[in-house]
Amino acid sequence: MKTTQYKKLINQRAAIEAIPSVFRRKYNIDQMPIRGKVRMKFRFGFKVLAYNVKKLFKGLKKANI
Repeated sequence: MKTTQYKKLINQRAAIEAIPSVFRRKYNIDQMPIRGKVRMKFRFGFKVLAYNVKKLFKGLKKANI
């Protein structure tokens, strides 16, 4: 449990589990007022796109500093 490989795996797991938490807290995916499978897919897709674009700009801003 004290090896570097184990620590890398734990950090990766924490990063993966944070994404659904962000979608629930910030983007309210549990209470979307949409009916229909296609509309739901589009709405969720736009939320994922917004999350990715925000992360991209944050990374670009950090790289310029």
